[in-house]
Amino acid sequence: MNKFKDEVFGEIFHDIDFIKKYEIYIFNKNIKVHFCINVDEFSEISSHHRQTFIEFEKNKKEIIRKIENTAIEYCKTNYAALNENEILASLELVTIIIYRKCTKNERIIGFVIDDEYDLEMGIGIEMINEEIHAVGTQHLVC
Repeated sequence: MNKFKDEVFGEIFHDIDFIKKYEIYIFNKNIKVHFCINVDEFSEISSHHRQTFIEFEKNKKEIIRKIENTAIEYCKTNYAALNENEILASLELVTIIIYRKCTKNERIIGFVIDDEYDLEMGIGIEMINEEIHAVGTQHLVC
């Protein structure tokens, strides 16, 4: 794995995609996750990837609120879970992915979430331009 320094992402590593270690407060806990910048094979990080990250950072508080609310509703609907605090305790964000298909007009980010209700499939949430676009299992975003 090669290590790089990017003007927006900071220290990143390149294997198949670019990966950054990232700390975030979500689901009532501070955690470290993989922040993945998904690129085409042998491609570099684009200005669209950088702009997506900048907008994510700028709107992080609101994005986290949307992710938490969406995950809670998903658990209530699909697992008949009722207690929001128990739901939040059962969730763990594993990876944030900025997709290769980002463009000037579409900033696309996926969130891979493990949950105790479905250990195999978990939850995947896709956002486009800081709005929830799709919710399902992790396969949605991986």
